[in-house]
Amino acid sequence: MDLKVIIEQLSKLIDPAQTVIDITNIATLNDGDDFLISKSPIVLSIVNIEEDKTQKNQSTYLRETNNQTTISRYNQPTQHLIVSLLFSSYNKDLSKYLDGIDKLKTIIHYFQQNKSFYYKNDDTELITYDTFLTKTEIEKDNYYKITMEFVSLSMEQLNQMWSYLGSKYMPSTLYKMRLCMIQNTNTVQDTVIKKVAINLWENDINNPIGLLETQEFEN
Repeated sequence: MDLKVIIEQLSKLIDPAQTVIDITNIATLNDGDDFLISKSPIVLSIVNIEEDKTQKNQSTYLRETNNQTTISRYNQPTQHLIVSLLFSSYNKDLSKYLDGIDKLKTIIHYFQQNKSFYYKNDDTELITYDTFLTKTEIEKDNYYKITMEFVSLSMEQLNQMWSYLGSKYMPSTLYKMRLCMIQNTNTVQDTVIKKVAINLWENDINNPIGLLETQEFEN
């Protein structure tokens, strides 16, 4: 998955006209930034990236549809991430404060209606659940599911977050975006195991006389 593409596509889904959301680091903004003068933007920032530990024990094997004799597996397990996205309302013109709050409400309403998204494995698009349902079953196999979870912070947590961002509090909403998979395309081919033999020995397995029983199981 290309995280850059996901963030860009998500912003376009929420703000098709691209007049509301600016993607930038909220921690680096200050009152001298020119692009904040003429509009009341919602600033979209990544404030944390962590491992999704609930997804650690995932299979590294890939399904082969055309070849029944070999299977593919990744060199390393897929890395599943949780990306924390902060949507902040800010403008240098204090008279537009409520305008920014109204746009922030639009963000909340959008994710209330759209909590699941699907990302195509060729890095070309991110679609909503409703669009995903229009795809054929074969097409659906080419998409990964991404979910958005609203995060409620206590006053203490808010203080800590804005402190490490090095900024004063701004009206904002925080969402956790799950399942962003990071995986290179390097795979290795293994032969499919179709037959397993189990030998029952008495004492020394190197002594052929001690072989009591052999059973074979076929896949």
